[in-house]
Amino acid sequence: MRILIIEDYYPLADTVATVLRKEHYIVDVVGDGEEGYEYAMTGIYDLAILDLMLPKMSGYKVLEKLRSEHNTLPVLILSAKSELDDKVKAFKCGADDYMQKPFEIEELVMRVGAIIKRSSGGDTPDPSCGNLVLDVHSCLVLNSDNNKSLKISGKELQLLEMLLYNKNQVLTKSQITDKIWGYDANAEYNNVEVYVSFLRRKIKSMQCNANIRSVRGVGYTMEIEE
Repeated sequence: MRILIIEDYYPLADTVATVLRKEHYIVDVVGDGEEGYEYAMTGIYDLAILDLMLPKMSGYKVLEKLRSEHNTLPVLILSAKSELDDKVKAFKCGADDYMQKPFEIEELVMRVGAIIKRSSGGDTPDPSCGNLVLDVHSCLVLNSDNNKSLKISGKELQLLEMLLYNKNQVLTKSQITDKIWGYDANAEYNNVEVYVSFLRRKIKSMQCNANIRSVRGVGYTMEIEE
């Protein structure tokens, strides 16, 4: 899951980003409303954490523009504004939740998880394909038939999660690169091939019946191996 933080006070943004990365989220940080809006419109994020008082474009305006473009990206407001009118205005602009600064970081993490769970359809089961199951929170890949398991992290975890949530669908290399390495990331194009190779070896070592199939000239898909 990828989160965008739009916050001009970088010490706070870095603190929040560090905590969320420890929870296995991918996090990008931008410092003004115009850039935040552009990033939010890329379609690669699962949640935005948005300040209201931003340079170049206010958080209110960012929200209004997103919703006017029918962008349904969940947005959690994180603001020092404490008046009821400010909160009402934010919700009318399309916010999904509102937290006032200062705040408890543990509560923020819980609210982030709750918003993402709601937006993905509630209590979704661990992503799986055949007997291959990924426990995202513990970072464990499991074979549900023989109970073999192994721990993965970083880009491997993010890639496997993306493939499993989109099983039987072909994902292009560009889609994978944008989602995992970021819209402006300087990732090598063959990074995807390298990490797919890592995952294939690990899946095979666990004797799972799922496979990452290459679609020539397009990308990859996760499917049950015949």
